[in-house]
Amino acid sequence: MPDSDPAADMIEQLDLGADPYPALPVMPPEALRDGDVLMMLGQGISWIGKLPVPVSLLIRALDGGAYSHSAVVSIIDGEPKVWDHSEDWLLGPVSLHDGIRKHAWCHVYRLFKDGKHAGSSRYPYAPIAKALAERQGDAYDTKLLLMAAVVAVVSRIPADAWAREAARLALEAVVELINEYLDRHDIRSSMLICTAVTGLSYWSAVNATPHDYALEVDIQRRGAVHDHGSEDWKRTIAKVKAALTRVWPDFPDDLARFRKTQASNAHWVEVGGPLLPVNLVSPSDLEFSRTLKRVGRLRIPQ
Repeated sequence: MPDSDPAADMIEQLDLGADPYPALPVMPPEALRDGDVLMMLGQGISWIGKLPVPVSLLIRALDGGAYSHSAVVSIIDGEPKVWDHSEDWLLGPVSLHDGIRKHAWCHVYRLFKDGKHAGSSRYPYAPIAKALAERQGDAYDTKLLLMAAVVAVVSRIPADAWAREAARLALEAVVELINEYLDRHDIRSSMLICTAVTGLSYWSAVNATPHDYALEVDIQRRGAVHDHGSEDWKRTIAKVKAALTRVWPDFPDDLARFRKTQASNAHWVEVGGPLLPVNLVSPSDLEFSRTLKRVGRLRIPQ
């Protein structure tokens, strides 16, 4: 292989191309509703020394979907707010501008379950907004580092050796960043990843019966994890799991539960229920959920 810039090569290998849903209609901000799920592809780069780590592209490459990030909308004082980081790795509402800027695209998804939309008498908006507000101030994965680590564990291993090595190098850097953060901060409650916020908001919302808003994902969609024989990859994933266990001491049990669900051939399972821990849900799980419907896209602020 000819000499090249490893960082540039890594970014090129992890760039999966254009918006896969370009025909979605553009939605004005005033068309957003409580509980709308925003699915985005970030363009941010985290630097470790001289090494750029394209965390969002890494998530997308490993996850196999269109997105790296999920957030939920709440209408506050007549304005759509995005529940994302407010300050110091905490969850809170930010302006729509701040919530979606620095992303390649942002698509809007809306609850559609049992033939009824969010906003109907069966699924009114208010319980979603209430459940979301109850998460304010929770520790939150603002840099998507934990999201990248989770996706690496629950997704298929890249079959292409060069892509796998590019992803592995990025994951090594992600683990370094996670451990560096944990060495400096005392996380008194388990940190939430972005998709967990989405999942918990719907799992906790109640209208007629407990958990009646729960999102459903196809746990079998990913297929089996294939072993491509890379010892380096296995060592890196072991480091990833160790870092995640530092954040969530029950992570090994959650992962075992996730694997058991995969082996059970249970295709559609509730996010947050006994079969699927919320912190093991990936962006592509939400993208292909049968309980979320794409309704439009938002213009990204310049």
